[in-house]
Amino acid sequence: MSRIILSNVRVNGVGDPQALTVADGRIQAVGAEVPSDLGPSDHVEDLAGQIVLPGFVDGHAHADKSLWGEPWVRRTSEPITMEQMFDDMLQQWAETTTPVATRARAFLDKCVAYGSTSIRTFTDVAPEVGLDGIHGLLQVREEMADLTDLQIVAFPQLGILRKPGTAELLEQALREGADAIGGLDPAGVDGDALRQLDIVFGLAERYQVPVDFHAHESGELGVWLIERIAERVKALGMQGKVSLCDVFSLADPTPPQFERLASALADADIAITVGVHGLLAVPDVKALHARGVRMCLGSDSARSRWSPWGEGDILARAMFMSYKCYWRMDDDLEFAASLGTTLGRDVLGVPRSDLKAGDIADLVVLPGETIGELVVEPPARTLVMKRGKIVARSGTLTTAP
Repeated sequence: MSRIILSNVRVNGVGDPQALTVADGRIQAVGAEVPSDLGPSDHVEDLAGQIVLPGFVDGHAHADKSLWGEPWVRRTSEPITMEQMFDDMLQQWAETTTPVATRARAFLDKCVAYGSTSIRTFTDVAPEVGLDGIHGLLQVREEMADLTDLQIVAFPQLGILRKPGTAELLEQALREGADAIGGLDPAGVDGDALRQLDIVFGLAERYQVPVDFHAHESGELGVWLIERIAERVKALGMQGKVSLCDVFSLADPTPPQFERLASALADADIAITVGVHGLLAVPDVKALHARGVRMCLGSDSARSRWSPWGEGDILARAMFMSYKCYWRMDDDLEFAASLGTTLGRDVLGVPRSDLKAGDIADLVVLPGETIGELVVEPPARTLVMKRGKIVARSGTLTTAP
């Protein structure tokens, strides 16, 4: 049995350097010394005191929208509205000739090189695009099976009720292998919140898949919708299987609204993906965590016609979140990083990895002195390991050991 030994690494940036012995996709041992019984097939990486962290988790990507590797698109649409986003997406679908699989793969390769060993990507389903995005991402999921756990959410980007035929396409996407069903602004986009919830949760129950909503409604409407979603979750016994992202009602709630939201989310075990939007305050993630709300980070934008932003780096998301919160203490910076590592794995339902013996060997190695330093100034990734195989070095995918 061949082994990879990562020597001279500091686990989670603390303590003396250790040696992690990896075999059969798992961490076999963690100790002060390299194993004494090295064989000719064993491979040792001396990492000179660098930090090893659990692999990053991206809970909210849009790989099918990515124009990564395409010529730069000059963006001229000034209004920041859902309707303008819809128009930009329709234009992108109409004009872009590069296959979805090619563009999505280019972006997701970058995500893996940044250390994301588990990724959830929302894939547009609408009459204008059919299932092209789903088919492209299904191909990419198969191609990248050894690089990252890729979860595909069938996502109604233009709404469901306002686009007849979308519900049927969502169901077909689930039949063909999508991992989860998405929803979008049941009141603001579709104008009939309860009907959209009927459709989304009906499909989730029929195909036994998780649910992940984009929830842009704000204020009291946003609170009301989350409470309605929580009711469905508990009625269907789907606790732990529903997530929300872009939760604008959490951006700047009144104290009573915050308490209602935190209570509804925790009671129904609904997870929140924090995307760190430029125009919105970051939710009080520490208070939510203290109340038992599960959370992770998401990269969200993937350089589409709508937005030039998005590089697929979850550590950069932790940096942006910490900067917007003006977090200065290392405990807070370490918590920001944990949203992209251990806490994120729980949200996506992938096996936990605490870098202990027996854990799945999903990890990333980075140069630095402390986790706080890594968050404040994200460095280049030295190597990324997925299920015991080194899949990236110095920002580039590799097939070497």
